[in-house]
Amino acid sequence: MSLEQEVAINPTNADAWTQLGHVYFDTENFSKAIRAYEKSLELSPDNPNVLTDLGVMYRRNGQPEKALEKFDRAIAVAPNHEQSRFNKGIVLRYDMNDREGAIKVWEDLIRINPSATTPNGQLVSEAIKSM
Repeated sequence: MSLEQEVAINPTNADAWTQLGHVYFDTENFSKAIRAYEKSLELSPDNPNVLTDLGVMYRRNGQPEKALEKFDRAIAVAPNHEQSRFNKGIVLRYDMNDREGAIKVWEDLIRINPSATTPNGQLVSEAIKSM
């Protein structure tokens, strides 16, 4: 059975909605991913990973303010959630042109994990220095 069939038959299955969101995320179907993640969060509201993935989809959908809202929510429910902090810095730096805000967010990330890295493996502390 496909995930779309699963959520049609069992619309209260938050995990199936999350998995469906991941499929749409991976295929860059931003609007469908947003709908699936929002549905998952209606059923299970405080999942920092889903909040972060939803934030990424909002950013890619040209909605950086909504992305920041989701990253902030993920941080509120899981203060040590590294991925949401890293992504918040990306949106601040590249979408909102807030270099100082991005650095502050990333410095907070380094306080949580001094070995935090960017997706390409660079230390976040080194990325800050190169800015």
